[in-house]
Amino acid sequence: MKIGYREIFNNIKNKRINNLYLFYGEEEYVKEQALLQLTNAVVSPGLAALNHQVLDGNSITADDIIYACETLPFMAGMRLVVVKNLPVLQGTRSSLDESKLKSYLSRIPDTTCLVFYCPGQVNKRKSLYKDIQKLGLVVEFQLLKQNELSSWVKNNLRRRGKQISPAALRHFLHIAGNRIEKIHNELSKLIDYTGDNKFITEESINAVVTPSVEYTIFQLIEAVGTMNAGQALYFLDRLLSEGENIFSILVMISRHIRMIFQCKSLNEKGLKEDAISREIDAHPYTVKKCLQQSRYFTKDKLKTALDECLKTDYSIKSGRMQARTGVEMLIIKMCNI
Repeated sequence: MKIGYREIFNNIKNKRINNLYLFYGEEEYVKEQALLQLTNAVVSPGLAALNHQVLDGNSITADDIIYACETLPFMAGMRLVVVKNLPVLQGTRSSLDESKLKSYLSRIPDTTCLVFYCPGQVNKRKSLYKDIQKLGLVVEFQLLKQNELSSWVKNNLRRRGKQISPAALRHFLHIAGNRIEKIHNELSKLIDYTGDNKFITEESINAVVTPSVEYTIFQLIEAVGTMNAGQALYFLDRLLSEGENIFSILVMISRHIRMIFQCKSLNEKGLKEDAISREIDAHPYTVKKCLQQSRYFTKDKLKTALDECLKTDYSIKSGRMQARTGVEMLIIKMCNI
């Protein structure tokens, strides 16, 4: 069965523990918190060395998993076995005997809680995924939506004696992005920076919050729109220096241009920000910013920019062009469209 992340936390809180789980999805922080709470619920303090086993999916066999599951808990009702990064679930090749593991899943003893823990997405077409969904609980930890992030930030600040206005909150999320771990870290910086001041302001956000990748892409496209190639290339260099993958950057540039095109097209049809937000499933604040940027571009320019993104992607992947050079040339071309 597939359930939402809220339900898994509620189940753990109420001691409803299954013996088979699959945790996956892009929201790593919430996923880690779920595993931590599950561990605290299953493993008794002082007995972790005996009743908590973590296996590396890249270097184990089906027999290793079965042996770990068949081991009886010591002075407890259940032991926890966590298999991390199992290649077969992520769609990559593995020497693991998948059929042997699948046949065992229906025989996991009541004394074992087995968790398959995967970073990012999994291959839902794999028969192992389908068997886990049939026999256990599958939990996808998706990135939180804007209203969920807003509630999380406000509650976090309230517990720490701070307040934030709706406008400052929108500004903070626009800069910090939508990943809870980064948001948590940036809030901690803001708490320290503001000291005894009760209110989080836009000025304090601008002073200490490190922009997310998405926000830097926004700045890059802003520079493209104003035909400032030097500034756009600066933002590209900053992303690369922070360790971002060049292909991911290209995808995000293309995605942002496409969103501007969608917002502009729908706005020209008479739709307002809220209606556009519902139509393309984006936060109204994001739509507002995209509409502001859309004034720099005609629809033909946006179409041409998207075509250039596709050409650049093909040139890089076919070996005709070096990756960084290709994206730099793309930015310069877009500035000159």
